[in-house]
Amino acid sequence: MSKVAKMPPGLSPKELQDLYDRYAPGMYRRAFALLQREADAWDAVQESCIRVLQSAAAFRREARPMTFIYRVTTNVCLNMLRTRALRDVAPEDAGSEGAVDALAATECRDFLMKLARELDERALTVATLHYLDGMSQEEIAQVLGLSRKTIVRDVQRISALARALGEPEGIRRGAG
Repeated sequence: MSKVAKMPPGLSPKELQDLYDRYAPGMYRRAFALLQREADAWDAVQESCIRVLQSAAAFRREARPMTFIYRVTTNVCLNMLRTRALRDVAPEDAGSEGAVDALAATECRDFLMKLARELDERALTVATLHYLDGMSQEEIAQVLGLSRKTIVRDVQRISALARALGEPEGIRRGAG
């Protein structure tokens, strides 16, 4: 069986453009929040669009399209973070007004890089949603299409690992 990307049946170039126009801004915001570099964020949007088209058949109709796209975009960004050394390169100037938030986000991203060495893709996605986005376990379960019980176990395991790795105090977390 070939892994060549197939366009979803019945989508015209105009319909594809409409989908891109609708979802790309949200994908970009997500990518930029994780990557903190404009060019990398746009690369992530492009790669995410390709993956969404390739995996359109895997989309569960009970989920909202943005939930599926958000998950794909998050995974693409996490893979990009895994392959580059963020700790050695400062993010683009965040400006003085958002400096505190940018510092917290940078600290969180750097810590996620530590976790990335120890966690599989799903666990790293859970960690990102929990630490960076501050989502509750219920929200994470909904976004990932998993049971809350599974997410509770994942968060407990991730939290234990985080403590062992020296979790920074400033990292925010979602409520249980």
